Amino acid sequence: MQDSKQMVTLKNIADIAGVSIKTVSRVVNNDGEVSEDTRRRIQRIIDDLGYYPNTIARNLVNGRSNTVGLVIQHSANYIFSHPFFNEVMRGIAETLSEHNINLLIHLANKDMPYSHLYYQRLVDGLIFMSIPVNDPNLPELSENNFPSIFTCRIAEENNPTCWVDSDFIDGMEQAIDHLYSLNHRRMALLAGPENLISVRLRVKGYKKALTEKGIPVDESLIYYMDFSSDAGRNLALQLMKSPNPPTAILCGDDMIAIGAVQGLSEAGWQVPQDVSVIGFDDIELARFSTPPLTSVRQDAFLKGQIAAKTLYRMITKEIDEKPFQQILPTRLIIRGSTAVSPR
Repeated sequence: MQDSKQMVTLKNIADIAGVSIKTVSRVVNNDGEVSEDTRRRIQRIIDDLGYYPNTIARNLVNGRSNTVGLVIQHSANYIFSHPFFNEVMRGIAETLSEHNINLLIHLANKDMPYSHLYYQRLVDGLIFMSIPVNDPNLPELSENNFPSIFTCRIAEENNPTCWVDSDFIDGMEQAIDHLYSLNHRRMALLAGPENLISVRLRVKGYKKALTEKGIPVDESLIYYMDFSSDAGRNLALQLMKSPNPPTAILCGDDMIAIGAVQGLSEAGWQVPQDVSVIGFDDIELARFSTPPLTSVRQDAFLKGQIAAKTLYRMITKEIDEKPFQQILPTRLIIRGSTAVSPR
């Protein structure tokens, strides 16, 4: 009887089973030819002794850490409390878990290159989330040869990085089409952080849709802020105090939109009778807000799932696609926060 589970070795199991260490290794690693009777007998001994493989030693042999790094900007405080980003992380974590891959969350320091995580063999690959366009490490990342993928674009076009992202331009066009059909002509945009390509693409879609409908773009109706309900509340109140307030407010995410609805209600404005509000992401809270929020849906879980699956295939050499780039569709979900323009 072994004193502790940590002391059990392949040799202990081999001695008890009366087989070679190599045979035990084949059973542990599910590799090679072993008779079914022998396999069952060895597995029973393994279970009885409570043997756990030394994954660190195994990883040293095969040159892998069995860990993937998720890089998040240290300054992006909204990520950990944001339902959308939590869903992306869930998609990543569940997918990696299916392949017995660990997930290391790394809060990025702009002064430390992300590549050190890979070159020091701490991780086998990297997934990047919400990286701003002014990140000083981007040039190096664009030229790297190690497995990596972004859950957002870091440039609008002609960039060699691998990414999976949503069609923000089309999503914003769907929102404008809906409001236009309800006779709205003065529509404001609370976009989100200006240093994110995803936000810039939202703005691009907003301007494109207005221009195609013959509505002049009023830059004073475009605001940049954090993805937060407080920012949405404060800016909605500011907008409605102007001499010519908008009849509709589009928001870069649902948290901004939920805050905007709250601020409007506090100021005595009714949604959607006085002002229509549209969010983006379609998080679970959207359908439970008051009123239920019209929102552009993007599939956060699928985005994380595809990023993790693709990175795993890069690590295992199943694909060598450079760059892998995939745009996911968006869809407008119409609920109770939009109505015909009051004027």
